[in-house]
Amino acid sequence: MGDHDHHDDAEGSAPDTTELARRDPRYPPRLELLSDPPERIFVRGNIPDGPLVALVGSRKVDPSARRLAHSLGRQLTLSGVDVISGGAHGVDTAAHEGALAADGRTVAVLGSGFDHLYPEANRELFAKLAQRGAVVSEFEPATPPTRWTFPRRNRLVAALASAVIVVQAAERSGALITARIARRLGIPVGAVPGAAGDARYRGCNLLIREGATLVEEPADVLEMVAREHPVEQLGLPGVDSQGKEHPPVALPELSERETLVLGKLGSGPTHIDEISAEAGLSAAETTAAMLSLELAGVVEDRGGKLFVRLG
Repeated sequence: MGDHDHHDDAEGSAPDTTELARRDPRYPPRLELLSDPPERIFVRGNIPDGPLVALVGSRKVDPSARRLAHSLGRQLTLSGVDVISGGAHGVDTAAHEGALAADGRTVAVLGSGFDHLYPEANRELFAKLAQRGAVVSEFEPATPPTRWTFPRRNRLVAALASAVIVVQAAERSGALITARIARRLGIPVGAVPGAAGDARYRGCNLLIREGATLVEEPADVLEMVAREHPVEQLGLPGVDSQGKEHPPVALPELSERETLVLGKLGSGPTHIDEISAEAGLSAAETTAAMLSLELAGVVEDRGGKLFVRLG
């Protein structure tokens, strides 16, 4: 199963591009969810094995949505979840940069071949992604970006993701295509709400009306991922399946709510209702915070709604 470098050179592509045919064991199995999986994909770097969360949205993004995309990318990475997006300006770029800021792995799926990296301004970003994650394209290296290549790109983003989060999107946005493909494939969809009448968020509000999960903070996303991937499958720090403790990990950046909940946990198992009452939080708020802490590897679920602090 070689990398077909001779083929890539013939196409004029960079020699560090690997071509993966569907029969190759390294071909991502999630692409088989599609009714028309690509017969081969071109990859620079390595696609992570663990869960990927797609953070997608507008190219013309306002500063607050850009900050949120960056923060989500960073916080998800700190919680052991890798980020995937489309490498475009706006939300995509902010999400990739947020993951990189946390020394994380992130994947960009291109709407063009590797001879036509698009957008050109992200050339340096794509080089970093190839070192710390992957850049993926289903298009022959010489394929330029066109109107039809981006919707095709979006279906790969959706299929590779364990959840798709739309950070900001107007009514007619490519991000909505990604979200609707994900929904058809049975992949959970979340969206960040906007104020009533704010055209920049009309697509997000529409998705929420159609049943997408309302996303306001990283804990909302982690809860979605945890439903798809039991925590012990996430390969996170804490206690492994044999019960052996890993070395203690640096505490990730916690929200005010997560810090509050963590502070109510002693060395012995504590019932979640007790934590909820002591913290003055609703059951839903406590559960979301606990899931986030569990994914971060700082608490462990002992069953029967009993939780214990690790380290």
